[in-house]
Amino acid sequence: MDANETHIASYERFHRARRTSALTAKSYVTTLRQLVAFCSGRDLADVSRADIEEFLIDAQEIGNSSATVHKKYRNLRAFYRWCEEEEIVDKSPMARIAEPAVTSKPIPVVPGDHMALLLKACSGKDFAARRDTAMIRLWCEAGSPRVSEMVGITLAALDMRHDLVTLHGKGDKIRSVPFGAKTGQAIDRYLRVRSKHRDAARVEALWLAERGGVLTSSGAYQMLERRCEEAGIPRINPHKLRHLAAHLWADSGGSEGDAMALFGWSSAEMPRRYGRSAQVERAQRAARRVSQADRF
Repeated sequence: MDANETHIASYERFHRARRTSALTAKSYVTTLRQLVAFCSGRDLADVSRADIEEFLIDAQEIGNSSATVHKKYRNLRAFYRWCEEEEIVDKSPMARIAEPAVTSKPIPVVPGDHMALLLKACSGKDFAARRDTAMIRLWCEAGSPRVSEMVGITLAALDMRHDLVTLHGKGDKIRSVPFGAKTGQAIDRYLRVRSKHRDAARVEALWLAERGGVLTSSGAYQMLERRCEEAGIPRINPHKLRHLAAHLWADSGGSEGDAMALFGWSSAEMPRRYGRSAQVERAQRAARRVSQADRF
């Protein structure tokens, strides 16, 4: 194993010990391998500040978004901080590199009429319709589950008396998310049809596949894709529903601190990022109410 593979393997072990989410750990490793390739295989411990600055500039010039470049910067900053702690390098080459700016632009929100059509597409009484309605409604609640959290919900995680669901999130963090009356009704109806499923007694997972077994993340994506086709609307993925939930929270005046607790975010930048679309909509509604040019 060469030096870089040794560094990367040790860094991966560090994140396994910290119980870093698999997706986050994969992002770190991907950025490191990109830097190794950019520097023609040179030892990561010998990479200079100029090398990293050129790597980030190149990432921008080949068409990466400002958010992606910023993510690469943060990934490398975390890696070289670890290298300092492990005495692999004397000083991080990231120490004097300015943090790249992220272009601020509102993230498009799923329109309300599209949501109405999506729910209408799964308005039947069969197993799939009951399941899909309950999942879509839960994705729209404040604290909307990530797709991995959604498919990981167990029967024991449901509290139907207090309308709460316990989610196991990134980094093994646990949080409880409340849901409203319509979502509770949809889950209740799903539980009744679930009880007649052939795997009902032997599987603890809440969401079951129609043909048997547990619904997977891939199955959840496919379900939404299929329902969007039936509804005749552009494709919506679970992340867009999570963003819609965050948008609705911000639009109703929900605080950033509460959003962090509900959605499982560790950085205050996340609620601010998702709240920008709500801020734009509120500003537009205020402008329409004032209609100041109509005064003339």
